[in-house]
Amino acid sequence: MLKDALRLLLVLSVTGICVLTVRYMGVTLVEIPEDGEQPVFEAGDCVAVNKWAYGWRLSPMKWFDYVRLGGNKIENGEWVAFNDPTQRDDSLFIDERNIFIGYSFAGPGDSLWIDACGHVFRECPDENCRFRVVRLPQKGEYVPVTPDNVYWYNQMINQHEGLSSTVVSDSLYVAEQLVTTFRFTNDYYWMSSANCHNMADSRTFGFVPDKYVIGRLSYILYSYDKEAPWYAPFRFERTMMEVGREL
Repeated sequence: MLKDALRLLLVLSVTGICVLTVRYMGVTLVEIPEDGEQPVFEAGDCVAVNKWAYGWRLSPMKWFDYVRLGGNKIENGEWVAFNDPTQRDDSLFIDERNIFIGYSFAGPGDSLWIDACGHVFRECPDENCRFRVVRLPQKGEYVPVTPDNVYWYNQMINQHEGLSSTVVSDSLYVAEQLVTTFRFTNDYYWMSSANCHNMADSRTFGFVPDKYVIGRLSYILYSYDKEAPWYAPFRFERTMMEVGREL
């Protein structure tokens, strides 16, 4: 009897360790709190995130800083989980911040055309219109500073490059020195929402550095409708639904 109890305890302990290991190293779960990502996601979707898709980011970052092991580059259109790039609380390390989701509309080396209304394109749709042309920097690349990109780059430098910068008459000053090019230390991505009316994307918080990326959204584990009757809260048709791409 005692042996059976000990054996059961051992099995439960090993199972718990395996589950925690998979959760820590392989998969994390993200719950969609609102309907801002319709029609791709519904409020109550619990989505599995593959933490190895773009390389495993060592955690906690207060021990390892930023180290990523293996993985592939983020392709345009892939749904990505990343830490909140807007939080200014210096007491929180990157991996301690809230989790956002979005799809990668553009990546390092891509150029974007942004019109006066904030609409974003990967190619110029009308040469007669006035667009701001902004290049997403690659790590180690010197990028020319222009009136089109100076405000975007100023935001990135202050938030993510560890330096102080300001804009004066469409010119960029870094550490009080005028610069015409800048060498970025991160790869950057433009993260978009599924719904153009949801402004919780790069239109608001700017480009997202690679060190904020957690992994790729792979499938909807289950979906729970809080507004549904108590006897039918689960959306069974969404269970284990694969997450597609947005292009």
